[in-house]
Amino acid sequence: MNKVEYTPKISKYQSIKSYELDDGVFFQDMVVQDMGPKTLIVGLATFEPGKSLPCHIHNVEESVTILKGNAYCDVEGVRTALEPYDTSFIPANIPHRFVNSSDTEELIILWAYSQIDDSFSRVNIDRITVPTDRCMLPKS
Repeated sequence: MNKVEYTPKISKYQSIKSYELDDGVFFQDMVVQDMGPKTLIVGLATFEPGKSLPCHIHNVEESVTILKGNAYCDVEGVRTALEPYDTSFIPANIPHRFVNSSDTEELIILWAYSQIDDSFSRVNIDRITVPTDRCMLPKS
């Protein structure tokens, strides 16, 4: 296996600018490829009350930990209620979304994307929006 050289980096929360990825959902990229990691990207997302991400898939694995608030995680027809420190693992190419289940409180999540091969080449992370019914399939 090839030896990979890394340089430690620190992200200071207060210095990371947020951006609105979807209506009422703001992201902060805390560990990004420009910092040196080859197979991992980490960030925070803040959801305004009642807001959600659209149903989508990624070409990478994803883990999400609830830091503040309550959420629903919709994955292939199953809705799971989540509370602080609950953590999900979503394999690549599985339709999913996160929804702030509160009409009054914000939701903050910590997300991490991981490359699914061991090539150590930089991965381009794709988020492909798919129809909502891919997340909330009818029960058979």
